[in-house]
Amino acid sequence: MKRVQITGKSVRKFEDGYPIVSLTDLENAKDFDNGAWVQLENHGHFVATAYFAKQHRGIGFVMSLRENEDIDERFFTSKFRAAVAKRSAFAETPAYRLFNGTGDGLGGLIVDVFNGKYVFRWLNTAIKQQSKLIYAAFERIMGKGQTILADLPGQEHLQLVSGDFGDQPAEILENGVTYPVDLTVGRQQLALEFRDIRAWAKATSQQRRILNLYSAENGLVTAAMIGGAIEAITVDPTNRATTAIQAQLAANNFDQAAVEMRTMDVANYLDYAIKHDLKFDTIFINPPAFIRGKKKSFTLEQDLQELIEQALKLTQPGSQVVITTTTLMYSMKRLRDTISDAMQNYTGHVTVSNTYLSPNDFLTNHADRHSEALKGVQLTVE
Repeated sequence: MKRVQITGKSVRKFEDGYPIVSLTDLENAKDFDNGAWVQLENHGHFVATAYFAKQHRGIGFVMSLRENEDIDERFFTSKFRAAVAKRSAFAETPAYRLFNGTGDGLGGLIVDVFNGKYVFRWLNTAIKQQSKLIYAAFERIMGKGQTILADLPGQEHLQLVSGDFGDQPAEILENGVTYPVDLTVGRQQLALEFRDIRAWAKATSQQRRILNLYSAENGLVTAAMIGGAIEAITVDPTNRATTAIQAQLAANNFDQAAVEMRTMDVANYLDYAIKHDLKFDTIFINPPAFIRGKKKSFTLEQDLQELIEQALKLTQPGSQVVITTTTLMYSMKRLRDTISDAMQNYTGHVTVSNTYLSPNDFLTNHADRHSEALKGVQLTVE
């Protein structure tokens, strides 16, 4: 295994549990070799075993801080054994996250469960090179004969590794609501991190009017309608969002007439709604990091505050506004600061009534403040 020298200031970071290797951690940037498994050292002293991989954050992941620990089947088995034990409360849950990358000590790999079928999401090709050992370790813990599907970088469809797809789409029953998920397709169709917010939406939507901005596949509109909402408007620039909601409503035999689905720029809809003095009881806002519109692009960093300010103009006393982001680099602190700035420009009275993080199956690495999959803030208009 190649030995790579890292800077002195990087040693403490890794020893404290930070899992991501950056190019600036290396004494010589030319030592980066995509796909290589390496030992990180400082002045001849072992620091960590890691692997290099091109990815959105950093250039690789730390695997172990033990110098003599082999990265073999036994190593991966121990990771799965610990992950399964920590999810014992979710064993009967139809859909949940069994393994969450750095939160379970193995950056680059996510495993989701849908009706007993396991979807391995390989986030880079370097960790995928170890798939034979990792699948063998997984079967040691879960038993042979499992249905395993692989979601590979850049591929549109899931690959069948073992078992069978079964009838598709699979119907995921969560909290009394059915969500269809086609396990032949790699794209996420039910955002598992929104489970707690879906439960809240179903429990609190009786006789309420719902506005959903940037709907994606979070399932909130469907949960709200099954929970008794009288009508909903969902706005997203992509057809994909409309297709997902239509499929969810149909799976629950719900009359789609009460849900108005608009494929258009969110900013244009907000202008229209404000001009016509529309009011909503619950507003969900879950914007992407970036999306290109027909006339104007949306950037989370620059445009979220204005989006919140516009949405608040559509509220009334008793309205609830739930603002969420799954963008890794957008922290909870940043989200709360942005919301606070937006509230300063609102003439009414608004309070923060709740905050959301990912559910308990989404284990996080506490040394990595950006590892939280979901950040959410709920506002109450008084």
